[in-house]
Amino acid sequence: MRWERAGFSYLCCMIRSALLFLLFQLLIVQAHGQAAINPFDLLYRLPKEALAGTDAAQNALAINPFDVVGHRRPGASQILAENKTEAFRPFSILPRGNGLSNGFLFGLLVLMFAILTLSVAANRSAVGKAWRGFLNDNALTQAQREATGLVGNTPYYLLYLNFLLNMGLFIFLITRFFTQEKFNNTPFLLLCLLGSALMFLSKHIILAVVRFLFPVEAEINRYNFLMIIFNCILGLFLVPFNFMIAFGVEGFLQGLLVFWVLGLVGIFYIYRSLRALNIGSKFLVSDQFHFLLYLCTVEAAPVLLLTKLAIMQS
Repeated sequence: MRWERAGFSYLCCMIRSALLFLLFQLLIVQAHGQAAINPFDLLYRLPKEALAGTDAAQNALAINPFDVVGHRRPGASQILAENKTEAFRPFSILPRGNGLSNGFLFGLLVLMFAILTLSVAANRSAVGKAWRGFLNDNALTQAQREATGLVGNTPYYLLYLNFLLNMGLFIFLITRFFTQEKFNNTPFLLLCLLGSALMFLSKHIILAVVRFLFPVEAEINRYNFLMIIFNCILGLFLVPFNFMIAFGVEGFLQGLLVFWVLGLVGIFYIYRSLRALNIGSKFLVSDQFHFLLYLCTVEAAPVLLLTKLAIMQS
C-alpha cells in the first residue's frame, strides 16, 4: 500500500510539473507576440515606432493572411474626387478636314436639282396638292384620299427624297459655317446625308410601331401623311437657300441668311406641331398619359438631345 501511495504521489508531481512547464511556455510565447505587429492594425495609422521591428517580425507579418495593408494613403480620396477628365466632345469622333472642293459641292447641288426636276415632272399636280395640304386641313384630307397605292404615293415619295437630300446638305452647310470649315470634307458630308435620312425615316418607323400596338390607325396615317407633306414643302424651300448659303453670299450676309433659314425651319415645325395637335387633340381627354409619353419620347427628346450635343460641343 505504501508503494502504491508513493507511486501515485510521484505521478501527481510529474503531471503538476508538466502543466507548470506548459503554462510557462505559453507566457513566453505571449510575451514574444507583444513585440509583433497586430495583423488587424491599419499600417498607415500606426506610429513609426510600432512599424520598426525585427526582420523575423516583418517576415511573419508578410506571411500572415490577415494582414491589412494600407493600399491608399490618406488624401487619395481627394485626388480621386477631383474631376480631371476631359469634357466629352461629340464632334471629336467626326472626320475633320477642309478638303471638299467647291466643284464637287456644286455638282452635288446640280444633281439634287435634277432629282427635284424629275420629282416635279413625274406628277406636277402633286406639288400643288402638297402646297394646298400644307395650308389647310381640307386640302390635306383630299390629297390623302387621292394618294392611294404606289402610283398615288410615288410623287410624294420623290419629293420626300428631295427633302432628305437637301436637309442633309443643309445640316452640312450649317455645321461648316459655325465650325469655320473644320468639317468641310466628303466623309462628313456623307455622314450628314445618311444621318438626315435615318433621323427622319426612324420617326415613320416609330409611328408604324405605334399604329401596330394601339388602335389609332386612322390618326397615325393622317399624321404620317402630314409629315410627308410638310417635309416635301420644306424640301422645296431648301433648294435655293442651299445654293445661296454655299455660293451666294459671304461674311455678314451669309450669317444673316443662315439664321434666317434656321428661323424659317423652326416656324415650319412649329406650324406642323400645331396642325398635328389638332389630330391628336381627342387623346388629351381619354389617354393623357400615353399622349404625353409620346410627345416626350418622340417629339421632344430628339430636339433636346441635339440641343444638348450642340451645347456640349460649344
